[in-house]
Amino acid sequence: MDALSHALIAYILFSAPLFSSLIPFAILGAVIPDADILFSRISDSHPSLYLFTHGGITHSIPGAVVLSLLTYSALLLLDIVGGIPEGVLAGAGASGFIAILAGALLHLAIDLPAMPGIPLIAPFSDHKYTLGILPGPSLLLAVAAAGVAVATLLRFASFASALTLYAGIVIAYFGVRTAVFLYADVRLKGRKVPKINPLEWLVIRKDEDCYLVSTYSLLKGNRPETVFPRYRETAFSEVDSSTQHSEVRRFLFHSYSVSAERIGSVLILTDPVREKGYVWYPPKFKRVAIPARAGQPENGTSVR
Repeated sequence: MDALSHALIAYILFSAPLFSSLIPFAILGAVIPDADILFSRISDSHPSLYLFTHGGITHSIPGAVVLSLLTYSALLLLDIVGGIPEGVLAGAGASGFIAILAGALLHLAIDLPAMPGIPLIAPFSDHKYTLGILPGPSLLLAVAAAGVAVATLLRFASFASALTLYAGIVIAYFGVRTAVFLYADVRLKGRKVPKINPLEWLVIRKDEDCYLVSTYSLLKGNRPETVFPRYRETAFSEVDSSTQHSEVRRFLFHSYSVSAERIGSVLILTDPVREKGYVWYPPKFKRVAIPARAGQPENGTSVR
């Protein structure tokens, strides 16, 4: 979800009189996890640091805690040198840090329903967790959030009125998406990836030899499946051993599926789901080529 949506949702949830003085801190916490957009060049240049990317380590619980501590420490330093209005930080006290952390954790909670997920316990594990309800990112919510800003700035509506409408859109959006997800979860087998169209889902089924990928529409039903082999001239054992390469771990972190092909002394891993345009996000690292290990079998038999 976009940063503006995170900020608006934090504003709404902290608007109760008891917490209203903490709104600026909560908004700050709600947007700081997306500072990882600035880290992309790090992971692009250094594959072993692949968690330093958008949707990476700052979207974990440990990352949110560290980021909140750093942000609050920066505010303390600014307060000392007079960089923020006098009394703002002192008036909040320790509650300011708690609000920043609450905003950061709220950010994770809002991103958790979206694909492809977030690594909640990174750096201890890079496994991504998701409820699988929303596509990533959510275009409708981004447009609605931008609408709040435009309507307020151009005085088409008061901020309170625009925010109320936005809250209704968010609730309705999550409600519809959840209902469709529950229906699809019962009806469809395999991994289900929501598409931007709320009535369509990408369905990925996997067996030992191939992936079966199709689109399901609530209006048109299942479309024909496309088959992607998992192994060509290689085997599971060789692919599994390739995870020692940081380039491969980075590729896996971004991928929905893995198709492996050995061509001579080169092992090529691709994510056909993203490479063929079934899903566009994440947009980077759709394939990787590494030296094949000597002595590995060159056959298409998968080994477990």
